[in-house]
Amino acid sequence: MAIWSKGGDETNQLVHDFTVGDDWKYDRVLAPYDLLGSIAHAQMLAAVGLMPAADAVALVGGLRQLHGEFQQGTWTIDAADEDVHSKVEALLTARLGEPAKRLHTGRSRNDQVLTDVRLWQKHTLARLAQEACAAAGALLNQAQQHEFHPFPGYTHLQRAMPSSLGMFFGAHAQALVDDLAMAEAAFTLADRCPLGSGASYGVGLPLDRSLTARLLGFAKGGGIAMADANGRGKVETACLDAASALVGDLSRFAADLVFFTAGECGFFTIGKGFTTGSSIMPQKKNLDLFELLRGRAARFLGLRTGLAATTLGLYSGYSRDLQDTKALCIDGPALCRQGLAVISASVPTLQPVRERILAALTPDIYATDEAYRLVREQSLTFRDAYVQVGRNLSAVAVPDHDATVRSRTHAGSTGNLGLDSLSDELTAVRSHWAERQVAMETCWERLLAG
Repeated sequence: MAIWSKGGDETNQLVHDFTVGDDWKYDRVLAPYDLLGSIAHAQMLAAVGLMPAADAVALVGGLRQLHGEFQQGTWTIDAADEDVHSKVEALLTARLGEPAKRLHTGRSRNDQVLTDVRLWQKHTLARLAQEACAAAGALLNQAQQHEFHPFPGYTHLQRAMPSSLGMFFGAHAQALVDDLAMAEAAFTLADRCPLGSGASYGVGLPLDRSLTARLLGFAKGGGIAMADANGRGKVETACLDAASALVGDLSRFAADLVFFTAGECGFFTIGKGFTTGSSIMPQKKNLDLFELLRGRAARFLGLRTGLAATTLGLYSGYSRDLQDTKALCIDGPALCRQGLAVISASVPTLQPVRERILAALTPDIYATDEAYRLVREQSLTFRDAYVQVGRNLSAVAVPDHDATVRSRTHAGSTGNLGLDSLSDELTAVRSHWAERQVAMETCWERLLAG
């Protein structure tokens, strides 16, 4: 019998299958967080006198046991269970009897799943941020190793100006670090405890929402109940926006690598095991890894668009449409984390092929530098120098490539990239997210240990 059933009102099997869908699969991800939320809720109910102390002790003990058993794989959620809430209540009722009936006091499945997702989001964002730092670290290491190695810069996919490997790898590293500002904002939005908002309008009981928030490690207790409820979908979209920034930058790096490793460029080799073969062409070594990473950005965009569209135009209060935000929210960061893992593993194996790189540094790539030389040495206006060089491109000579890289000294240019500052920033950001994760997990361990 479903937990919402009053007896004699069971749904048609088709209706059950359609409304449940694959929600139960995603509840396997949320189950540990659901149990944490229930432990805090039971302790709060006892603290405000809404549950006998003995029942609270029994419930908390039962929930802790279920948490350990779930982590060990002793039980899980199946389609017949409808959702994690039904499964947990059924297990507790079978083991504890009457006390299990008190756990849902002052709570709706709406604010319960909201809390599960917020706890999961905070945990996932902390992990995602640290994995982004690891990927940025791999890119930064390459930038530091090859800081002043010349490299062609491209615009419109045509050789344009001299650049460096330090700039190439360093720019991609900085992008990932910059993206974490969005993860910070998403974490802040998720760091308010919605438990107690009920079915959108609060409940007629003296709940201590601040206590529940503290027990679960939220920075803030509940706000206006309807605002908490209406935040479902919005906060999830913010989480995907944070991941989206990372995915977009991973896609751009992947596109660069596909081009730069192609036979027409051949600027890099990649380590053994990071290419795939062809079923028909024996000679092929395909960089499928980066092609798929580029393609996964489109797949991610579909998830993010679907999530935003689900909440568009919804009325205030709970609507069942919101159930479908769960899968989109969970699948999105998973795609992003896979991409970050690909970067962390593959980038250290990249090796520049110097002779191919230098061959691409043809005279025309130094045309702008020649115009600037005329500005400096002959006091020409830039427009006059531009015209003069443009009319005599065949006269542009190839300078010392390595000296040119070092000669560019303004902030952010090839001779002054500021990689040490970027390294310091990366270290600080990585420590911030690691400390945040430790604080969360320590709080939850206290809940589970008693």
